[in-house]
Amino acid sequence: MPQSLSGRLRIIVGIDFGTTFTGISYVTSDKTSANDIDVLRTWPGNGCPVEGNWKTPSVIAYKQENPSATRNRWGYEVRGNMTSCSWTKLLLDQSAETAEFDDPSLQLAAGGAFFHLPKGKTAEQVCQDYLSNVYNYLVENLKQRMTPEVFNITPMECYLTVPAIWTDKAQSATRRAAINASFASRHLDTLRMITEPEAAAIAALKHDLKPGSVNEVVVGDNILVLDCGGGTVDITTYTIQKTEPIIEFEEICVGAGANFHKFMLTRFGTSFEKAPPKFKGAGSHFMQAFEKAKQSFGSLENDTYEIGPIPLGSNHKAKHYDIDEECVILSKADMTDIFAPVVDDVLRLVAQQINKALEVQKKRINLIILVGGFGNSDHLKKAVDTWAGKNGIKCIRPNFCQAAVVRGAAIRGLEGTVPSKLICRRHYGFRLSLIFKNGVHDEKNAYWDFGVKRSRSHVRWMINKGTEVTKSTSFQCPLVRTLTQGASKVFTMDLYSCTLDSAPERAENPRIIRVGSINMDFSSVDLSGFKTRTVESGGFHQVETQVEFEIRLDYRSESGVLGFTCISKGQNIGHTTIEFQE
Repeated sequence: MPQSLSGRLRIIVGIDFGTTFTGISYVTSDKTSANDIDVLRTWPGNGCPVEGNWKTPSVIAYKQENPSATRNRWGYEVRGNMTSCSWTKLLLDQSAETAEFDDPSLQLAAGGAFFHLPKGKTAEQVCQDYLSNVYNYLVENLKQRMTPEVFNITPMECYLTVPAIWTDKAQSATRRAAINASFASRHLDTLRMITEPEAAAIAALKHDLKPGSVNEVVVGDNILVLDCGGGTVDITTYTIQKTEPIIEFEEICVGAGANFHKFMLTRFGTSFEKAPPKFKGAGSHFMQAFEKAKQSFGSLENDTYEIGPIPLGSNHKAKHYDIDEECVILSKADMTDIFAPVVDDVLRLVAQQINKALEVQKKRINLIILVGGFGNSDHLKKAVDTWAGKNGIKCIRPNFCQAAVVRGAAIRGLEGTVPSKLICRRHYGFRLSLIFKNGVHDEKNAYWDFGVKRSRSHVRWMINKGTEVTKSTSFQCPLVRTLTQGASKVFTMDLYSCTLDSAPERAENPRIIRVGSINMDFSSVDLSGFKTRTVESGGFHQVETQVEFEIRLDYRSESGVLGFTCISKGQNIGHTTIEFQE
């Protein structure tokens, strides 16, 4: 926290920007309990339930694409017949490897209703526009709660959640979209990132698992957070280190990460595929009806579920489709079939993570915490309960599990609760050359530099996947660059990463990806103490300087994204930034 904010009243805000829904929580720093945290329950738009909702849809409809709209619409304001943008958040991480539960039929079935981008807009810009509406609504609520005068002089400390499995580029893009949407735009306002499983763990540990509760945890317990949202499944494991006066926990190992549309394609074929997006896209009455059926399935003993309206024609069996009401009729067996692939994938991911914790860290998981929008499904809860029971593991679902992530984000700011140790999720390193070794390196990669034979295109990994990282941990990588006299003193170093358990040695490996470019400005550095040489080029003599420096990587920087520092001759040269690969 900046020194200027020490002891000063702050507004602490949690933002759970989800694939399908978004939530907001807030609390002032003079409060002392997680019970003081407010979660927004009322949202703009006629679609918001009268009783309120923990979240609003992550959907935006632009005025230019909807002639009847007088302005851009968002959340519950978006109607089913509007051209809208939904699931846009997932487009921020297009470079990520395909997850096990991804299904390409989803976009096909929705007729482009999902992942739609207006002409001239990028995914990041759409997310920015959506988050701008969220920010304005948050500010409006805070001004009503504490008066405009008090709000205007009170710094706001925001915590934005992201999936733990996301790439650094996606995390940075999310942060950039939020900042451009006005989060952290006022003097002394800040924005930090926190992973969704970490936020969920904090919320559960502070409420449902606290000392004295029915499900209290004890020192040495190993817990698995299973965050099942609308578009992602995030799993992370933690060990409880301390329970009083403040719970402390650490990450154990690297985390892992309902296709109704596929079922509809199978049963109704082209009738469903050709139905206009306004009937089956995000915000449509049809999909809202399915969401309600999805949440109630497993808790109510309904024999059938009627989902509609959607026009599919008359060539369908009466037991499957009511043509008069334009409703799809689903039996309990149908609902089970729809959920089966997703539930199977979730259980497989859970088993993989539990086995990894046991094999790699010798930690046996004894508790599963189920959170997220889909985590609220009783059908999923029963399936996880059954699997966990057979394996001697207890499973709980916190109260208001849909709001667990957004509450945890605010608790993080209120109490400073944070894992004491994290596990690095991928290798990070730099492409460089090594001194050539006969019999080891290939001659085709050889070249001479400063009178030394070298081998090009190797990767020096400065931090390895699975490395334990504390708040004070930093990683150093000594490097050398040759600077020609008169040339720019701005250096660029490409940062690479790899998710393989064993990192390759050479940069040509297809599983190594370029994260981005680190830019360093050496204009103010005294180069007189470095080794130099004079070379002839085109009849002219040029002086080349061999500049030695060190890059330090902060895996847990204050902002929540990768942080970098460049050191030369023992001094921080500053001006170190990263531009992520497009």
